[in-house]
Amino acid sequence: MSEMTENGPKRYKLKEVCIRLAEGHPLYSDVPLSSPTAALDVMRKELSQYDREVLCVVNLNNKLKPINFNIVSMGSINGSIASIPNILKSGILSNAYGFLLLHNHPSGDVTPSREDIQTTRRCIEAGKIMDIPCLDHVIVGGGNSDYYSFWESGMVDFTNEKISMTAEQILRVNESDSTYKGGTETMPENGRKDDLFVPDFVKEAEEQIAKGVKLPTQEEVTIKFGKGLAEPFQSKDGREFMRITIPNQDPADKTPWASFVLPAKAVHENQYGKGLWAKIPADGTTVVTKPTLQGQDDKGKNIWQDVKTQVPNTELKAMVESYKTRDPQSKETQHRASARDELNALVKDTAAKVAADKPKVKTKTKKGPEL
Repeated sequence: MSEMTENGPKRYKLKEVCIRLAEGHPLYSDVPLSSPTAALDVMRKELSQYDREVLCVVNLNNKLKPINFNIVSMGSINGSIASIPNILKSGILSNAYGFLLLHNHPSGDVTPSREDIQTTRRCIEAGKIMDIPCLDHVIVGGGNSDYYSFWESGMVDFTNEKISMTAEQILRVNESDSTYKGGTETMPENGRKDDLFVPDFVKEAEEQIAKGVKLPTQEEVTIKFGKGLAEPFQSKDGREFMRITIPNQDPADKTPWASFVLPAKAVHENQYGKGLWAKIPADGTTVVTKPTLQGQDDKGKNIWQDVKTQVPNTELKAMVESYKTRDPQSKETQHRASARDELNALVKDTAAKVAADKPKVKTKTKKGPEL
C-alpha cells in the first residue's frame, strides 16, 4: 500500500539520466585517418611517450574508418587495470562497428604478459556478446618504435563466430597482486585464481614466446560469390547473419543446393557493387548444410533431411567458386551444339508439318494423238 501524506498518496520519483559523449583532447596526423593502420600509427606515436602504462581503445565504423579514441585507464609504470565494461563503453556510445585495443609497455619490451593475453581474450568474447568485435590488440614499446600485434602473431583467435567464455570469466577482475616488468609477469607464490581459466592453446603460445619462437601469422582465404547467393537473416537473439548457397558443381545435379552461414559483418561488397566477398581462416572449417533425399512418404512425396558436414575452408572456397574452374570454351561449345541440334529438329518438324498440311494437286496427263 502507498504511504499517505496530508496532501494525499506520497509520490515516488524515478530519475531519468542522459548519456552523451564529450570530446576531449584530439590527436593530429599528417595523413588522412581513413584506415585502422593510420589510427594505429598515430596512437603508437602517442602511447610511446607515456611514462606510465595506458590502456586505449580506438573505435571504428563499418568502413573500418576511425571514429574516435578513448583513454580507458592510466596506471603505474608497470601495470594498469581496466574493466571490460569500461573498455566497451565508448564503442557502444559511438555506435562502433568494431574496436582496436592498445596499451604501452614503458620499459620498451613489447613481449605480452599472461595478463595481456587474458585481457585480450576477454575483450574478444565481450565484443562477440555486444556485437562490437575486437579487431586487434597492439602493445606499444615506450620510447621506441617496437610494437606487438596479437592479430599478426596469431596468439589469440579473433574470429567472431562462437562465444567460448562465460560472463563470469569475461568480467572477472584480478584481485591478487601481480605485476610484470618488461612484459615478464611476476606471479604470486600461491598462483592466481585466473590460472584455472587459461586455455591450453594460450599456455602453448606463451611457451613458444618464452623459447623465442615467432608464431606464424594466421592465413585467410577470400571467398567470392554473387549477391543472388546470399540471403540475410536474423537470429533469435537479434544478431545478423548471411546464408550463402553453393551451386551444385555438376550442372546435371538437380538436387537442392548446399549452404553455409557467416556473420553479416564478415560479408562485404566488392568495389563495383556487383558481387560479395568474405574472408575466413585458411586452417579452419565451416559447417555446410546439404538437403539429402531420405525417401518418400505414403503419398509419394520426397522426404528431405539436412545433413551437416564440417568442410575445410580451403575446400569450401573451391566449392563456392567452382564456376571459375569450368572450361568456358567447352561450355559455350556445348551450348551452341545443343542449340544447333534443337534448331535442326525444329526445322525438320516444321517441314514435316508443312508437307502434311499441303493439299495435293491433281495433274492432268495429256494424251498423245491416236495413231
